[in-house]
Formats: sequence, C-alpha cells, structure tokens
Amino acid sequence: MDNRVRDRRRAVHQEKGRRRAGWVLVGVAVLIALGLFLWLRSSDVFAVKRVTATPLEHMDAQVLAQATASAMGVSLLRVNVKDIQKRLLEIPYVRSAAIHREFPNTLAIVVKEYEPAACVRDPDGKRWLVGDDGRVLEQKNDPSLFLIAPESDLALKPGDKVPSTVAKAVSMSSLLAQEDIADLLPEVLKISVSKDGEITLLLKGSIELRLGDPTELKQKLKVAGTIIQQYLKDGKPLRYVDARVPDRVAVNKE
Repeated sequence: MDNRVRDRRRAVHQEKGRRRAGWVLVGVAVLIALGLFLWLRSSDVFAVKRVTATPLEHMDAQVLAQATASAMGVSLLRVNVKDIQKRLLEIPYVRSAAIHREFPNTLAIVVKEYEPAACVRDPDGKRWLVGDDGRVLEQKNDPSLFLIAPESDLALKPGDKVPSTVAKAVSMSSLLAQEDIADLLPEVLKISVSKDGEITLLLKGSIELRLGDPTELKQKLKVAGTIIQQYLKDGKPLRYVDARVPDRVAVNKE
C-alpha cells in the first residue's frame, strides 16, 4: 500500500512539473511572438510602398493619394486604418471606403463613389450635383439630370447635405426616370420645392404638375400622367394639373 501511495504521489508531482514546464513554454512563445510583432511593427519590413485603389469615375486620383499619403513608409502593422477611412469619407464623392492590408507592402483601397442624381440650383443661380441621399458633390451643371429649384435659401458646399425637403425631391428623380412614369409625362424641365416642402413639376409646354407633399408620389404621377396624355392626345391645352390628392385630381385648362 505504501509503495502505491508513494508511486501515486510521484506521478502527481511529475504531472505538475510537466504542466509548469508547458506553461513556461507557452509564456516564452508568447513573449517571442510579441517581441517579433513589436520588431516588425517598428521596422520597415512591412513599410507601405504602394497604395492601390478601385477605378475612379468622378474623382481625381490625386485626391485619393492625398488622403492616404500619411500611410506611405509606415508599417502595415502600424497604419491607422480608421483614420484613413475617416479622411476618405470626408471626400464628397466617397460613399463608402474599405481599406485592406496586403502584405508585404501594399495598402488596398476599395472606394464606392456617389453617382450624381440631380442638379440643385442655389439662390445665386449656381448649380450643384447632388447624390441620391442629398449629399452635395460639386458645383457643376449636368443638363442630363433633373433640375431642382428650391424656394428656400440654400448655402451649399461639397460634402454637406441639402435640407430634407430638397433631399426628398432629389430621391424622386429615380422615380421620374422609371419607364412607366417617363412614358406618361412630357419632358420635366424643372422640379420646384416650396419652403414647406411641396413639389411642383414644370413640364414641357408650360404645364405645371402640382404634387404637394412628397407622399404617394408614384400614384400621383401615374394618375396625373394618364390625364395629361389624354389631354395632349385630344389636342386640349393645359395650364396645370393638381394631383396633391391623387383621388381628386384637378385640371385647369388654358
């Protein structure tokens, strides 16, 4: 019995010794890995030598280069990705930006750009390209886009957002471009937005289409468009169509 107890105790001590040795080895491995990481982080082994980006349609590549310039020569392990991403998102045309480290020496930027959705005219007559969520992109005119003319005073600059009343008119641009709507309406020359957010379309032929608040827009456009088509087909002149209440559309002849 005594021999068995003694053997058992010896086995327990040996097992504890093996465990301690295992933990020591783990600790040494962690310290070595940490030391290697810190050395690589401070060395130029993984220093950024190249920044790549997705093809750009609306932005100058130089703008992107300026936003990422601070990363050049910095180890990929030390690059502050969030800081670079923040600077990229401050560029008006950047909708989203993802940054990937590609070892050994490349920082890869994946940028999604805004597409201009409409032109907004400010009180001075300047025209600004605006994204579908109302973000101001740049001062520029694009005759192929719908022109939005707010009655309220606007002070626009790239990167800002237009007021919500104007943004709703901007978002309506995609609706007007839909084939089933576009086929019903004469050419849209201008989208006016009153100070309280009511929308009026000026159509070719000096026809006003009053839509009121930006609700039930598709229904309003379809009902009004059908009426306008019938009047034009019959050769009847129109001054305006009031579709603010789609179930009770009013028509004013010239």
